[in-house]
Amino acid sequence: MAVFLGLAVAFPKRGVRASYWRRAWPAGRGLEMSSREEGACIDVGSEPPSVPLSKSELEEFFDLALDLMVIVGFDGYFKRVNPAYERTLGYPLRELLSRPILEFVHPEDLPSVRDLFGELVGGDRTDVTGVEHRVICGDGSARWLQWNTRTMPERGVIFGVGRDVTGRRRADAELREAHRMVEASRDELARLAEEQAALRRVATLVARGVAAEELFTAVVLEVGRVFPAADATLCRYEPGATMTIVAISKGLADGFSVGSRWPLGGKNVSTMVFETGRSARIENYVDASGRLGVAMRERGLVSSVGAPIVVEGRLWGVLVLPSTETLPADTEARLASFAELVATAIANAEAQTELAASRARIVAATDEERRRVTRDLHDGAQQRLVHTVVTLKLAQQAVQNREQDVPALLSEALDNAQQATAELRELAHGILPGALTRGGLRAGVDALASRMPVPIDIDVTVDRLPAAVEATAYFVVAEALTNVAKHAHARRAEVTARIEHGTLAVHVRDDGIGGARPDGSGLLGLADRLAALDGQLRVESPTDSGTLVAAAIPLPG
Repeated sequence: MAVFLGLAVAFPKRGVRASYWRRAWPAGRGLEMSSREEGACIDVGSEPPSVPLSKSELEEFFDLALDLMVIVGFDGYFKRVNPAYERTLGYPLRELLSRPILEFVHPEDLPSVRDLFGELVGGDRTDVTGVEHRVICGDGSARWLQWNTRTMPERGVIFGVGRDVTGRRRADAELREAHRMVEASRDELARLAEEQAALRRVATLVARGVAAEELFTAVVLEVGRVFPAADATLCRYEPGATMTIVAISKGLADGFSVGSRWPLGGKNVSTMVFETGRSARIENYVDASGRLGVAMRERGLVSSVGAPIVVEGRLWGVLVLPSTETLPADTEARLASFAELVATAIANAEAQTELAASRARIVAATDEERRRVTRDLHDGAQQRLVHTVVTLKLAQQAVQNREQDVPALLSEALDNAQQATAELRELAHGILPGALTRGGLRAGVDALASRMPVPIDIDVTVDRLPAAVEATAYFVVAEALTNVAKHAHARRAEVTARIEHGTLAVHVRDDGIGGARPDGSGLLGLADRLAALDGQLRVESPTDSGTLVAAAIPLPG
């Protein structure tokens, strides 16, 4: 609460002088002046002639001012405050005049205000310009005030003129937060792009069907690029509770050579994944045990994360990421993306050779999906970030020009930044939507149906399924509903999914015009996906009788 404050009746322009009042004002009294004549006379050079101002006229200036005006005595009490000051703080005049000025100052700002007031009273400083501090208002809220002051030692008072800058301070804080969110979104976008590039390179090797040794080495290399503070190890579980290292980063190769076999057991990430089949983490190797745990501790490693490699429902191995630093909280999910690609490569290597022709089409479809992700990044998050930057610049100009629409611009910028962050997080889960990966097939179908222009009847009676089965079933429904929306001219559609004799049966039926072509690129891609799981696709689409897209996917075990 500005403590030094006052009515600056000093005119800085050359040739202007003022005859100041020669008396201090008792608390609660009006403005009193003394000069050679009654009233105060302000002389502005020789031309124009002097304009006498009466006491009442000066009081009107004081009372009508929109800025805050106060007069503070050297005793630390207000001698006079104008109505603008009363309205801003929300205290009655009697209370303002009866309490020391420091009692209104925010506790965090009290030391600096007290020191400055002492300098003004002690004569060390006579003028203060642009000082800001908080005051506690009558309703308990805090407001920021900015002051210019002038000390009148001969009268024992300080004049102060101030303004409420709470809105500007809040706008500055929101602007800084908006900038921070934009920068965070940019960083996340860069990280996502780097990670997607690494996954794309590995996926390309998977699609090419390269030798297992080449793929394993590439995975370890790409994981090391995505997590620069860590080394990667790829291991295959063997009979007898052992594991074999099949690929490892150079930083660990001297102590954990490729081909070496290690016993499982004790407290270490590889054993934890082996026993649970789920991702695992160790934050500190101080209490690690087993041969692997002791070896990791001796290398000076701090934390480690492991992701299981599951091939067609069986636990094949583990992708381990040990580090000399604490790994981020999302490391398990990000590492799982690479582990899933390894599992896919192993499954492909074990698949029958008659799937070779369909793999080529899967590669083409994968490339198209990558281009779609690229378009989504460009048209979605990137555009929102651009919009955010533009809006922030407008907000910055509005703050500088003291316009009234700053909060709206900041709100718009924050909203765009938050939406961009949400879109980036969705993309970070990979091509599959978050609803599917988190909630299973029913949740994924519900999400698809919610975006359809026609009503969709849903009868999905299955629980969680193997990831590959869920993803394939989801794409069957997605492609079929896309055709309903684009081509069928249907009034209604139905989606069913149930398990019959160890097979997941997925049906999508509409009442549209029919005539769908089974050899279309979309349906052909579905057939390839199903073939990779020994599944089958059936399309029935007689003219004017609607369309049925039916998929049968054998379940492992």
